Amino acid sequence: MKRSSGVALATAAAGLAAGVIAEKVALRKRRVGDTESGEGFGTKRGERTRRLTRPDGARIFIEESGPRSKRGVVFLHGSALRTDMWHYQMDAFEGRRLLFYDLRGHGLSQPKGEGDYTIERLAQDLLAVIEDARLEEVVIVGHSVGGMVAQQLCLDHPELQGAVIKGLALLNTTYGPAIETVLGGATVARLERFVRRPFDLLGSQSVRLDKLRAVIKPSDAMFWGVAFAAFGPQASARQIDFVYDMTAETASGVLFDLIRSYRVFDAAGRLDEITVPCLVVSGSEDRLTLSDASVYLADHLPKAELQLLEGVGHMSMMERHVEVNEMLDRFFADALGRRNRKSSKGRK
Repeated sequence: MKRSSGVALATAAAGLAAGVIAEKVALRKRRVGDTESGEGFGTKRGERTRRLTRPDGARIFIEESGPRSKRGVVFLHGSALRTDMWHYQMDAFEGRRLLFYDLRGHGLSQPKGEGDYTIERLAQDLLAVIEDARLEEVVIVGHSVGGMVAQQLCLDHPELQGAVIKGLALLNTTYGPAIETVLGGATVARLERFVRRPFDLLGSQSVRLDKLRAVIKPSDAMFWGVAFAAFGPQASARQIDFVYDMTAETASGVLFDLIRSYRVFDAAGRLDEITVPCLVVSGSEDRLTLSDASVYLADHLPKAELQLLEGVGHMSMMERHVEVNEMLDRFFADALGRRNRKSSKGRK
């Protein structure tokens, strides 16, 4: 009996070792053939930067490029990311005023403020950014939670639709509680409701969690976890590394705040109230916001165009940046008209 148990244990150990080796070989091959390995993610900055202080003490970091026009585009990043995720968009639309900002508590938008962390409050921040920039005509590009915030602003301020807000580009986002439109949504939602109280209690220990996260070193398993959750099967290893870095640098307290905010967001029954043109983009391999959510958005928004990218995950603006930028460029032209002929070229 002891000998057979030893043989089984040795066999299991050998299998585990073989799996680890295979994983490392696969990752090495992926890195060697990575066409994006030389990209300087996190190094691009806007021509102009500033911070906007909100009434509850939050400070919003804003960077922008292009002419100081009263027409422009505002980009909102997704959960646990920051303006750097728009690496391929920051200098892609010459002649247009482009604004990027970190959601409160993300990136350089510190502190996050004392107010409740809700989609409604994030929508108030978005409006404040638009007003601070003195934009009279704007297209809002929202990725993931950023798309939810864009929808919320339109619902909270219908008077802005058509007058100020000329269109929405909704990338890899949803119309309701985000937990219900991830892979395995119904099951995950039931589990989340079951563990909600202990989960919120864990969130109260976010400072301790951040100390623990600081000593945990990145591993191959973490790489493959991010690759599976956020990217398609052919995504760049360099892009995956960078997204992991951004999420790892986001405070645990903000992550818990975001998850709580998802619970109550629900625009499903009001999508017909969003009357501006909408470009809806999704990936067939998106596991964080299933493409079904984008199909639903396109079916229920009065003026929507759906673009479904095959083989792409949650980070479509990175994975398929050339195609996405072409879509955005056309959408901006339709919603805002021609670009300004002259644009500032300098970088700060």
